[in-house]
Amino acid sequence: MNIPDTVLQLKPLVDTGLCVLIWLVQWIIYPSFEYCDPDRFQSWHRRYTHLISFFVIPLMFAQVGLHGWTIVSNPSIADGFAIFGIVIAWVSTFTLSVPCHNRLQQHGYEVATIRRLVHTNWIRTVAWTAVLASNLFS
Repeated sequence: MNIPDTVLQLKPLVDTGLCVLIWLVQWIIYPSFEYCDPDRFQSWHRRYTHLISFFVIPLMFAQVGLHGWTIVSNPSIADGFAIFGIVIAWVSTFTLSVPCHNRLQQHGYEVATIRRLVHTNWIRTVAWTAVLASNLFS
């Protein structure tokens, strides 16, 4: 089965988008949480999570779809490596990042939770960077 050119063109774009986004989150956005006004943190955090979802959710689903199509159509070691990275990123998102965000939303400003979010986000940062790198070998 041949892989459509559109998939081959979109896959590195989506991977680049997620990689750039996660590095911005890791180095700028999550660390800035500590500098928010604790009294306004919950409302700011609610707005942030709502707005960032418009970028993250479509990119994550597009990445799964594009890489899924590729691995089914023409499997390679690089694509297997990418799928592994995507799985790590998704598991980390829903077992580490989402619970931290939920806690921040429920309890408000908590330095320990913010630092846990920054610390555990390295897993997603490395995973999505590795997925992008896999494009060099596919």
